[in-house]
Amino acid sequence: MKNVMTTLRRGALLAGGLALTMALAACSGDSPGQPGPATGTTTGDATSSDSRSGTGITNPKNPAALEPCELLPDEAASTLGLKSKGERRQNDLKPDLPDMCTRKGEHNDSKRVTLVAFPDRTIQQYYDNKSSYGYFEKLDISGHPAVIGNTEDPAKSSNCAMYMAANDNQIVLSSTFIPTKDIGQVNPCDLAKQALELSLPSWPAAQ
Repeated sequence: MKNVMTTLRRGALLAGGLALTMALAACSGDSPGQPGPATGTTTGDATSSDSRSGTGITNPKNPAALEPCELLPDEAASTLGLKSKGERRQNDLKPDLPDMCTRKGEHNDSKRVTLVAFPDRTIQQYYDNKSSYGYFEKLDISGHPAVIGNTEDPAKSSNCAMYMAANDNQIVLSSTFIPTKDIGQVNPCDLAKQALELSLPSWPAAQ
């Protein structure tokens, strides 16, 4: 029964995070039928697009060029204590949004990392809609602007939703969950940030 409740709680939290993502899409004017975001570039491949839209991204990436489970490389997954095989899943709440990929903890614990890339979406849209979230915080990840857009303070929660600008028009969501026993002791956003930091160098460069 305990495992069932944990699974239900985790599913509810993920659903809440995705619901907020869809709410943002509506507020931002994104069309409901948009394809999934692209994935991008390698760390050393800075291009002339480094000043696009004034975001200051000097090494823009194109994550949409990758399959969802290629967003987090196997090596990075191992470093994070995750299984090498990811599970590609459709967005149950809104199937026309991009597919996501989830990797579970190596030791069958409830740790999870899910990555998904959204095209035609900017970090400014998250800044403009920060009131949609119960907890909002700006940060920088290896020169890429990002935000935490959570339902509650992640320091007191088991989940974190972190949105990072891969380039001026693509956002990658890193959604993480930690075991219930770690709530208040481990910040799930540390895991979300590590997943993005370790993945960035493997993404193709934006053209």
